[in-house]
Amino acid sequence: ASKQAGIPATVFEQDTSPTSRHRDWNFGIYWAQSRLEECLPPNLHHLVKSTQTDPNYEPSVDEKLNIFNGHTGEMMNSLPAPYSMRIRRRPWLELLTTGIDVRYGKRLSSVSVTDISMTIAFEDGTSETGTLLIGAEGAHSPTREFLFRRSPQEAALLSCPIVTTATLTTFPKEIAGELAKLHPKHIITFDPAGMIVWIGGLFPSHCDHDRELIVTGSDAILADLKCRAEKLAFPFKDAIQSVPNGTRAWHARLSYWPTKPWDNHNGKVTLAGDAAHPMTFRNAIADAAEFQTCLSSSSNNLVEAVAKYEKEMWARGFEAVKVNLENSIALHDWKKVLLSPFYKAGIKRDAEVGVSEEGKVDEKGQAKGGEGELFDE
Repeated sequence: ASKQAGIPATVFEQDTSPTSRHRDWNFGIYWAQSRLEECLPPNLHHLVKSTQTDPNYEPSVDEKLNIFNGHTGEMMNSLPAPYSMRIRRRPWLELLTTGIDVRYGKRLSSVSVTDISMTIAFEDGTSETGTLLIGAEGAHSPTREFLFRRSPQEAALLSCPIVTTATLTTFPKEIAGELAKLHPKHIITFDPAGMIVWIGGLFPSHCDHDRELIVTGSDAILADLKCRAEKLAFPFKDAIQSVPNGTRAWHARLSYWPTKPWDNHNGKVTLAGDAAHPMTFRNAIADAAEFQTCLSSSSNNLVEAVAKYEKEMWARGFEAVKVNLENSIALHDWKKVLLSPFYKAGIKRDAEVGVSEEGKVDEKGQAKGGEGELFDE
C-alpha cells in the first residue's frame, strides 16, 4: 500500500524465509477483492487469480457457498459469494513481495520513539530507524504490547469458547470426486452437536506436497477429529475418516481483542491486520486499502494520514471483532444457525445487505471485515 502511495517502506519478517513455515494453508477472499485492486499495481493484480488453489478457476458473480446438514448430508442453503477465491499462501506471498524490500529473520525485541523518529530493535542485534512503524505481526503483536505497555492487560487477547482442529491432507480420488461434486472450492457443514466442518482449497494433486512435512505427535488430535466425525453423513464423514493416520494436525483455541484507541506517538507507531483486530476470521485487506487512501490524501502530512486511518479502523475493527465473535458462537448453536446473518445472506457486499468475513454484518447491515482466512498461526 505504501509503495502504491509512493512512500518507500521496508518489510521486516520474523520468519527466516518465505517457506520456513510447514503449513502452506489456503484462505478465502470474498468482497475484499474490491479493495484489493487499490493495494496492488495492475501488473500484479492481474496475477491474483494465478495464486488460487486451482489457478484455472474463473471466479464469477454467480459464485455460491453451499451449506450442508452434517448429520443428514442434505444441502441446507446455497449462499451468494460473488467472485470469491481460495488463495494458496505461498504463491500469494510471492506475489505480494514482488519488488518489495523484505528482510527475513527479523523478530522484534523493542521499540523506541523520539520527537522525530522511531527505532525498532531485533533479536539478532540489528536495529532500524524510520518515520513510521506499522505493526502487522499478527494477534500476538509485540507492537501492540508496546503501545499498551503502561497497561499490559489492555493489549491482552481474550479467549473465545471455540476450538479449531485443522489438518492439511490429500483425499483418495473417490472421496475428492464426491466433494468436488458438492463444490469445487469449499464446503461447510453444520451439525446439531455444534460441530462445524469446513473443507476448503480443493485442487488437483499431482504429487504429495505435504508428505515430507508429516511428523508424529498429533495422533490424538486426529483421532479426536475422526471420533467427532462419526455421526456425519457421506461424504463428510468419509472425507475426515480418509485422512491418513500420522498426518499432522493442530488444535487452536480462537482468541480475539476488541480494538481500542492507542497513543500513536505523534503518528510514528500504529497497527494493522490481526495486530489491530484479532478475531475469529481475519480482516487485513481493508486496512491496507484504507491506509493507502489516507496516505494518498495526506501524503505531505504523515501524522494526519495515520490519524485518519486509525479513526476509521478503530471503529471498524471494534465492530468487526464484536460481530465476528457473536456470529461464530451462534454458528455453533444449532438453534441459532438458521437465524444467523451468514446463513441468511451469505458472503456478499451490495447496497442493501453488506456481508463479509463468512457473512458478518453489523446492526445497520453494513459490511464488516475483509479477508477471511481458514487457517493461521
